Amino acid sequence: MFIVKEYLETCNNEEFYRYMGRFFAERHFRRELPYLINDSEKIWYLFFDEEKLAGFVGVVMNQNGTTFNDFYLLPTYRNVSNMKYIANYMFDMYSSERIRILSDSKEELALWEELGFQKQGNKGRYTSLVYEETVCE
Repeated sequence: MFIVKEYLETCNNEEFYRYMGRFFAERHFRRELPYLINDSEKIWYLFFDEEKLAGFVGVVMNQNGTTFNDFYLLPTYRNVSNMKYIANYMFDMYSSERIRILSDSKEELALWEELGFQKQGNKGRYTSLVYEETVCE
């Protein structure tokens, strides 16, 4: 459905900023995505409809697990099937990890809950969900 490009170590990556620069700089996006940041530890997945950027997800991996904290679709691509495609893609990529979601989107949170994520708590206006495989002893 979408073409996916993965970007690691994006701080000096011209191609990455050609697509993502406006999200970090333009006032409209700064209001919509107030905590969008890029750092050397973040892995980005950009989803393309042919050559056109449709959405992206930022991933941070640390001792607490893997966090998806920047799940965004451009307005023309915001529908349930596109959200499900991206959520399933990301879930499949990291299904062996302890995955944490941090979002304030009711639609996105409902989608992750459908995939088996459980509410862990709130952090300001954001809700935290977690997915951990249960291990039978």
